[in-house]
Amino acid sequence: MHYIGTKQQCEAYNEQVTSGEGYQDTTQRWAKVRQHPDGSPFAMVKHDNYEAEEMELVEELSADWFPQEEI
Repeated sequence: MHYIGTKQQCEAYNEQVTSGEGYQDTTQRWAKVRQHPDGSPFAMVKHDNYEAEEMELVEELSADWFPQEEI
């Protein structure tokens, strides 16, 4: 599951999970915020214990989030 929203929403969610789980030392963040190749929106992995009602929840990111490298 992933949340899709603005960069600010994703960063706030990441901070909520990071703080709530007490991550520190080698694990300093819950997840990496991913930017869509077109520049917007942003997405990140959902944590099982935390909700973010203001963002869209999707089962998985569509293929357009992962463009193929040109050869």
